[in-house]
Parts: sequence; C-alpha cells; structure tokens
Amino acid sequence: MAELASENLDGPRGKLIQTSMEEWEYPEDSFDLVISRLAVHYIEDIGSLFRNIHRTLKPGGQFVFSVEHPVITSTLQTSGMRTSWTVDNYFMEGYREQQWLGGTVYKYHRTIENYYSTLQQAGFAVHNLRESNPQRKYFISEETYERRRRIPLFLFLAAQSVIN
Repeated sequence: MAELASENLDGPRGKLIQTSMEEWEYPEDSFDLVISRLAVHYIEDIGSLFRNIHRTLKPGGQFVFSVEHPVITSTLQTSGMRTSWTVDNYFMEGYREQQWLGGTVYKYHRTIENYYSTLQQAGFAVHNLRESNPQRKYFISEETYERRRRIPLFLFLAAQSVIN
C-alpha cells in the first residue's frame, strides 16, 4: 500500500510519510485538511491526537475522519458474518480485542458523545456527523443490502479548527 501511495503521489502532488499517528511530529499551521479513514479507533489517547491535528492545521482548517461505528466497537465479536446486532457495554469505553483475518485486532471503543466532546476540547467545531446509511443502488444482493440496513457500520465526523 505504501509503494502504491508513493507512486500516486510522485512529484508535486504530495509526499508519503510512513509513521504512526502517535509518533509523527505534526508541524504547526501546515495543512488545510487532515483526513483519517478508519484509523482513529486504534488510538488510545485521542485527546492528544486531536490536539496535535488541531495544531498542525492552518486556522480554519478541516479535519474529516471515519471510525468503526460505536455500536459495533461496543461489543466486538469474532470474525464471520454477523447476524446478531446486540449492543452491549456501550458506555463502558476502552480497550477491545477482535479476532479478524487470522489475527487479533486491538481497538478502543468510544461513544459518539466522547468523539464529539473530545474534538471540542481540542479546539474544533464539529460541523457534520454522518452514519453509514446504505443506499440500495450500491448493492448487488438484496440480502446484503437488507443486512446492512440493520445497523450503521461507520461513523463520519467533520470538524473545523476554531481560530484561537
């Protein structure tokens, strides 16, 4: 994936930096937009992460990210086709483990309220929140579409850096 990204960004379009979100140095006032796709739920200290992202954004910059929906992370189950959507331990935030693709995946469950308030505490104004409501036209199988309509898989948040 890193090789393909590097090829796509070759030249003036961008530069690939391969590091963890916790270890990157976040240069101050450097970016207009930060995007994170399905990665924030792997980070233990999102308060620190969100403050770092706020610092690296130019005034008025945007932070857009997606996470596995909290109704999913509240009760992680072993891999396989999930047919039961019981939500349990929703307000018990913290560390979770899941068996997936032959290995153990480590995640952190948070409520929607926690994501929202932690963004605000870091200096962001949340201006959009969406859940993954499936659209019929994107599914070949009616069965898969109906199964996906039972529960949101992802949560999307968009926030703007409040000018200090």
